Amino acid sequence: MTSLRVMDGNLNDQTWINISESRYELGISKRENFPTNLYLKKRKNSPYFYASWMPDKEDDYRVTNKKRTPLESSTGTADAITAALKAIVWVKQKHRDLLEKITEYQEVKTKCLAHYWEEHFESFCVSRASNKSATKMIRDEKLKWYSPTYGLQKEKWSKIRVDQISRKDLSKYFLSLTDGMKSQQKTIIKALFTLAESDFVGHQFPSFPKITKPQKEQVVHFEFDDWQTLMKTINELSSGAARSSISFEEYKNLEYNKFNRMNQRNWVDLYDALWINYYWFLRSQDCQRLKIEWFTENAKDKEFICRNLEPKSDRRIENTKNLNDDAYGFFKRLLKRRPSKGWLNMPLEKRQEEGGQENKVTRNLNFLLKKAVKECLPEFDIKDAIFTNVRHTTFRHHLEDEPKFGQYPDINWFASNGLTSAPMLQDTYLKYISKETSLNESKKKMRHSEYSLTKRVAA
Repeated sequence: MTSLRVMDGNLNDQTWINISESRYELGISKRENFPTNLYLKKRKNSPYFYASWMPDKEDDYRVTNKKRTPLESSTGTADAITAALKAIVWVKQKHRDLLEKITEYQEVKTKCLAHYWEEHFESFCVSRASNKSATKMIRDEKLKWYSPTYGLQKEKWSKIRVDQISRKDLSKYFLSLTDGMKSQQKTIIKALFTLAESDFVGHQFPSFPKITKPQKEQVVHFEFDDWQTLMKTINELSSGAARSSISFEEYKNLEYNKFNRMNQRNWVDLYDALWINYYWFLRSQDCQRLKIEWFTENAKDKEFICRNLEPKSDRRIENTKNLNDDAYGFFKRLLKRRPSKGWLNMPLEKRQEEGGQENKVTRNLNFLLKKAVKECLPEFDIKDAIFTNVRHTTFRHHLEDEPKFGQYPDINWFASNGLTSAPMLQDTYLKYISKETSLNESKKKMRHSEYSLTKRVAA
């Protein structure tokens, strides 16, 4: 934009006129206050002058990531002097309007869901800072707001005053979510509403649409024969090293290729990790963080007690011991090929805090498990070949082998030893075991009819 001061008084012929610099020619008093960047401009398609003004950034509610443009308005006249007077009246009113708008904008900015999200997320990060899984937890929490598919940020109502959010807004949003996401997003919205309550005392926030929980399906596990086949195959893939009694030096010297995960040492690691999770009822996320020093030997009872010092979030630290005597011999052999302390699974693999990749151990073990299952169990759905289902497998096998583990009072200490609850065992495993047992017993009692069979036709 060119500043032009016209000294000859021929203002009507000019394309751009800076009103402040042309006060004398326009007959405007020096005591008249208005922005120094107020211009008159002419357009090719109109005979009239247009008033043009760019507000200061701090006074402009239109501030976005995009380039700002001047505010403009037709003066309705082709006479420069008249246009200038109208422009001054217009810019003063426009400035008042902007100040009102910016005040309103600031009010919305500090009272919208986006504001309370920032407050929540900051607190969340601080509270999780010392957690070993902090990186993943923070990333997952961040997605609740920023995810391009389900994040709250993409909703228009996340940027209006919280007290203006309606049930209709929530209902429309929840229709766009998958069943698995609904409960998660409901929880975060409720948390943000809770933060907003102090700013909207007495306000009744909208109720949530009813969320129908998906029908719970039976968890996937390896049948006992399949489990045996799997462990046999993994041992064979390790060329028998997995079941051998070897030293830590011998373990380190096993065939290994960092560019190919299917190598001898990794097959040994998979074998060990599967039995560790199986015997001590561990979760998949435990693979990454288990340490040798968390295990204490009780030779008298042939058991090792695991004290998981980094349990699942919001769970207390408890002991878990093996209930199968085979575990004792296995772990004694395992300790021979481990250092005196440190990582239990894949001890030579760097963790994230040591400069390694995030959750690399868990990812490697799940990758190898899928390869092994594909090798020996072609009927098993490959997507279910994950360490999560190892925990389901061990619970299922223990309950099948010893029915009293599923009966009171034994179910209470069995559940506690497995770091779960009796109702969870009942709902997840026992009802299905009972159903299958009953069906099999009933099937044996069913009478057969000779007329349901095919009779050979005489020649």
